[in-house]
Amino acid sequence: MRPALKLQPALLLPGGLALARRACLLASLCALAAACSADEPTPSVGPEPLFPADYAQSYTLVRDCRLSVEHDLTRIRVLASPSALATYQSRTGEFAEGALLLKEEYEYAQEDCSGPIQGWTLMQKLSAGSSPETLDYHWQKVNTQRQVTSDDEARCISCHTGCGSSKEGYLNTCAIPP
Repeated sequence: MRPALKLQPALLLPGGLALARRACLLASLCALAAACSADEPTPSVGPEPLFPADYAQSYTLVRDCRLSVEHDLTRIRVLASPSALATYQSRTGEFAEGALLLKEEYEYAQEDCSGPIQGWTLMQKLSAGSSPETLDYHWQKVNTQRQVTSDDEARCISCHTGCGSSKEGYLNTCAIPP
């Protein structure tokens, strides 16, 4: 003879097993929500942007608002870091290691680039010969939360490969001389 099966009180009620499962699921969701409290800072994941948050204080506008087919039909403005400015403007010499060119990206409809920035793309000069596969630049795309969304993207490198001579640009900048 088998021993009598003891049933838990919740299982004796109509729909008891389903109610017990729902209660367990609800308790699990509450525990998960408590663990993901909005009060805790989100840890930073991935590389930091190569340009400072206050770049507008020290970078100089070197190309005004224009349409950029290469940048997904956005409008762009190009700014140069202090260490890139003289070389970019004069088109003589080499960019110093760390020199940075930054493209502010705007919506297509913002013909004067007066609206909010939609993101940034940048190229930072590396030491000569240190990374020939990236044209000796570090490339980044950064979103409006200052999170790096791509690093050394092949698309950037491929596009800028043809911009080495003064006819098509200068030192892979793709900035056609005025």
